[in-house]
Amino acid sequence: MKQKIKILLLLPAMMLLSACSLTGGGSDGGIFRSDDGGKTFSPKNAAENNRTIGAVDVLSAAFNPQNGNILYIGTKASGIFKSENGGDFWKQLKVSLTTPAKVYAVAVDPAVPDTVFVAAVIGGRGKIVKSFDGGGTWKDVYTEPTNGSMILSLAVSPRNPSNIFAGTDKGQIILSEDGGETWRSAHWTENNGAVFKIVFDSADANIAYFLVYQKGVLKTSDKGKSFQALFRKQEEGMLSSRNELDGAVSIEADPLRGNWVYVGTSEGLLRSKNGGDSWDLVKTLNKPDELNIRSIAINPQNSDEIACSVAQAFYKSNDGGVNWMPVQFNSSKTLEIVKYNPGNPSQIFVGLNKR
Repeated sequence: MKQKIKILLLLPAMMLLSACSLTGGGSDGGIFRSDDGGKTFSPKNAAENNRTIGAVDVLSAAFNPQNGNILYIGTKASGIFKSENGGDFWKQLKVSLTTPAKVYAVAVDPAVPDTVFVAAVIGGRGKIVKSFDGGGTWKDVYTEPTNGSMILSLAVSPRNPSNIFAGTDKGQIILSEDGGETWRSAHWTENNGAVFKIVFDSADANIAYFLVYQKGVLKTSDKGKSFQALFRKQEEGMLSSRNELDGAVSIEADPLRGNWVYVGTSEGLLRSKNGGDSWDLVKTLNKPDELNIRSIAINPQNSDEIACSVAQAFYKSNDGGVNWMPVQFNSSKTLEIVKYNPGNPSQIFVGLNKR
């Protein structure tokens, strides 16, 4: 009889614990934060209503550029979350009547940081939604014409926030010049290659780079009027027989140096100091043709400090990529996102995703 009573008492507790995790696989995911410049990391997964985001798969992240304690993460199956205290506590934002299955990209207006854009799948259809109040309320500003077509990338110009580029899995690049009120088709990629990520140059608002997943990198120098494919050239100035940017999976622009851009490829980490005209190989610790660099981040106050993620490893260099400090994560998930706190670069965030 006593044994039965014990079991009955345990059942409510077990049911409560099973309801604490948000959607995702396992409990070794979510967000990790370093407060010592990447030497050590701790999980930061506490959420409202005694829940945890330790099970969610993170696809995207963005900071309020004027307040590094405020950040957003987009997930594979649980929509978008916001923290107002540097990741110590998370709140799930209601972007629609139904939580988006996936949030591929989040972008914050650098001039008016309560304005937030999200590229998500809502009701099976790719959409861009916009909030004017830091995620409290949202409105649709762009919708794909049919189900199954997704918006994978989204970027707001840091120098002219009215200019917004977005890219789809079908290879279309669209542009808004009025903060998302109207859009125009700017470009279609060759063979409909998926536009996976977009970054703006830090010095010139007319320049942006577009990573076409595992197929190359495009560049516009005139705010979307024309596009060119970038190549990695050999030392003698001749084009390689195979463009080494074809295996691109990650990209980042230097936040302090104009025309500096990094691309993670199957050849390794490539760096251009002249807007993609030529490239140097930055040697990392991974074997690039087997393990891709999933994310690249650059200290917003020190361009010589570079961080990147490979599988379950975090790498950081303090000397422009000559030497690297490795940190291994005890997880089955991939380190999908690496981000510096713009106001406190000793604080680095990592988001994990099951691949």
